[in-house]
Amino acid sequence: MGTRKRVLLLSAAVALAGCLAVVPAIATTSPATVHPAYSCGYYNGDGPVRAGGTYPDKRVAEVQCLINENTSWTSYNPPLPVNGIADRATVRALITVQNHAGLASDGIVGPETWHALRTGVWW
Repeated sequence: MGTRKRVLLLSAAVALAGCLAVVPAIATTSPATVHPAYSCGYYNGDGPVRAGGTYPDKRVAEVQCLINENTSWTSYNPPLPVNGIADRATVRALITVQNHAGLASDGIVGPETWHALRTGVWW
C-alpha cells in the first residue's frame, strides 16, 4: 500500500473516531437542558405546600403563578388569584395538575409536583 493511501486511511480513521466520540455526548443530553424550567420569581425551592399552610417565603404564590402562566395548555380555569394563600381553589388546581402529570392527586406540592409545574410535563 502506498504512502498516500495510508495517509487517507489514517485520516478517515481519525475523522471517524472523532465523530464517534461526539455521539455519546449528544445521546446523553438531558431534556432539561433543552427545555428550560418555568419560574415566576416568587420562590425557587422545592419545599412542601399544603392546604391551609402559611409560608412566608412566597412558595404558594409561585405555585399559583405557575398554574396561571400555563392555563392555555391545561384544562384548569379560571386563573387563581396570586395571593399566597393555599386555599380550596389552589388545592383543586394542584389536583388537576397532578392528574395531568400522572402524580398522586393529593393537593400537596412536593418535589415531583414542583418538577411538573416548572418543566411543563403536565400540559
